[in-house]
Amino acid sequence: MTPVLARGIRLINVRVHSELDVAPGPGLTILVGSNGAGKTSILEAVALVLRGGMLRSGAVKDLIQWGEDYMRIEVDLGVDRAAVTAAGGYSRSGERRLTADGSPLEDPSRWRELLPVRGFVPDDLRLIKGSPRRRREYLDELAARADPGYPATMRQYEETLTQRNILLRSRWSAHDESQFIPWERILARTGLAVMRSRAQALADFVEPFQRIHSLLSGEPADSIRLVYRTNAAGFDEDAYERRLAENRGADQQRTFTHLGPHRDDLRLVRAGLDMKECASQGEQRTAVLALVLAEWAHPAVGS
Repeated sequence: MTPVLARGIRLINVRVHSELDVAPGPGLTILVGSNGAGKTSILEAVALVLRGGMLRSGAVKDLIQWGEDYMRIEVDLGVDRAAVTAAGGYSRSGERRLTADGSPLEDPSRWRELLPVRGFVPDDLRLIKGSPRRRREYLDELAARADPGYPATMRQYEETLTQRNILLRSRWSAHDESQFIPWERILARTGLAVMRSRAQALADFVEPFQRIHSLLSGEPADSIRLVYRTNAAGFDEDAYERRLAENRGADQQRTFTHLGPHRDDLRLVRAGLDMKECASQGEQRTAVLALVLAEWAHPAVGS
C-alpha cells in the first residue's frame, strides 16, 4: 500500500486563509510566498488532521482565523488507486470532529498508519535542548512503531505509577505499607517491559541514524551516539520490586516515585560530548534533521 496526496488540500478559516485549495504535485511540492502568506499554516493544517497534533508548539485554536469560531481542513489521499478524504473540524471552544469520507473517526491513528507525517521546524531543537520529557516522548514514539503492544504497556505503567504516587502522599499509607505491594509488583513488571522496548527500538534505530548523520555532516558514522539513560539498569523484577520497597520512605519525602522509566532520558553524544551542552546550533540542527530522516529509513516506519 503506497498512499500519496491526491486531489488536494482544502482549508476554511485557517489563519490567513478564509478559503484555500492547494493541489500538490505527484512528486516534491514546494510552497513559495512572502512572509506571512500562510505557507506554514498549510503544513500545520495537514499535520493536525493526519497526526492529531500541532506541528509547532501552541494550541489548536491558534490556527483558527481571527474573528471566526471554527475551521475545517480536508486532505484528499490516494490509497491503492482509490481515494479517501481525511477531514477535521475544530471549534474555538475545543470541539473536534474527525471524519474519513464523512464517517466519524475517534482519532487520527488510521492516517498515521497510511501516511506517516513528520515535520522539521525550529521547535524540534527541543529534542536536544529541552527537558528529558520530550526525549522520553521520542523514545515512546520509536518503541510504539516497533512494538504494537507498547502503548498499552505504557498506559498500564503510568496508571500504576499514579496509584503509587497517591499512596505516597496519603497519611494512612505510613501505617499500612502492605498497600504498596500490589502496585509495586505491577510497576516492576511493566516498568521493565517499557525499558526493554525502548532500548530495543533505540538499538535498531542507531544504524540508520548514524549513517544519515554521516551523509549530512561528512563525519564518521560512529562520531555520534544515542545514549539511553535509566536509573533501573540491570534490575530483574524481584530486584526492581525490592528497590521500590526500600525507597518508600525517601519517596514519601519526595511525594513521588523516583525509580523507573518515567525518569529515563535519551542523550545525543557527539565526539564524546553531550550535544545539549557542547554543540553549536548548526550541529544540533544537523543531528535533529538526521533523526527526522532516519525515521523514514527505520524498518518499523514502513511496516
